[in-house]
Amino acid sequence: MTSGTGRGRTSEPDALYDDRYFDEQLHRDHWFRNNAAKRELRWREVLRMIDPSPADRVLEIGCAAGHHAVSLAPRVAEVVGVDYAPAAIDRARRRAAEAGVTNASFFCRDARKLEVLADASFDKVAAIDFVEHVDDDTLLGILAEVRRVLRPNGTLSIFTPCASHYVEWLKARNLVLRQIPGHVAVRDEAQCRDVLARAGFDVADLRFAPSTYPGAGWFDRWLGRAPVVGPWFRFRLCIVARPRLPR
Repeated sequence: MTSGTGRGRTSEPDALYDDRYFDEQLHRDHWFRNNAAKRELRWREVLRMIDPSPADRVLEIGCAAGHHAVSLAPRVAEVVGVDYAPAAIDRARRRAAEAGVTNASFFCRDARKLEVLADASFDKVAAIDFVEHVDDDTLLGILAEVRRVLRPNGTLSIFTPCASHYVEWLKARNLVLRQIPGHVAVRDEAQCRDVLARAGFDVADLRFAPSTYPGAGWFDRWLGRAPVVGPWFRFRLCIVARPRLPR
């Protein structure tokens, strides 16, 4: 994968993830790029993958401004959010306080160094629109910590753009569309499977979510299943993985 900046870096947080990024870019409404249908689809897939239960302790890696962590909190015992950007954690804590959520906590940390979290202390880990922000070396370090803090029967849920989709293909080549700043490592299915396998995870479930661009989702739903051309119409990867058990 391409080296680059992201929320997993060990140097000072990139200026890209500052107040302006979280206030004006991350969740800014846009009829095409970021509409209500897109947010609803993502949340539906997140709930399906995580399958939260009242006894669960959930860790969200790259929690950004805490939108999903705060939404998950009423469904589980506890949520912990981690992000390397101080601007993100400030907003996540404020969001939780404003929502009256008392079982969510947020830490500004490098996700490769989660020593404040005990071994085998979480039932579920989520990475929602995060792994595309970090290169393979960084991601492998993060996944090592995820594996350490997950309980043996725990799950890792990943929601991320799929590099083979025609939109991502165009973005990667600056044809008509531009890549989102910070998306330094958009991966396809094979690349995601590879990095997870190298980190000691087995993929338990992998699905593709269709795009929510007006008029385009229909093509993804039908053509995404087709041989040969199918990968071009697989908009988002929805992956559930488990730590590989010793044989």
